Amino acid sequence: MAHAMFKRYKILFTRPLPGLRPGRPERDAMVERVKRFASQNGMAGDLHAIAPNAGFGILEIQCTDKLARRLSDLSEVESVLEA
Repeated sequence: MAHAMFKRYKILFTRPLPGLRPGRPERDAMVERVKRFASQNGMAGDLHAIAPNAGFGILEIQCTDKLARRLSDLSEVESVLEA
């Protein structure tokens, strides 16, 4: 069980991501983009877990409120919703 500071969120990405086929390549690129964003902004410790959803263009993550608010700064992200 995740520590209480981590909450579950759903990230909805814009579709389609440029240059990628739908499916696993797209999902892997979304996961990598979230990890890279957190790392580049000094918030790698704010990201606890990433679980790709069955729906394409959606990632379920466990992170802090601070990181969830910042993820909407990504141009690929349509919205971030608390799960």
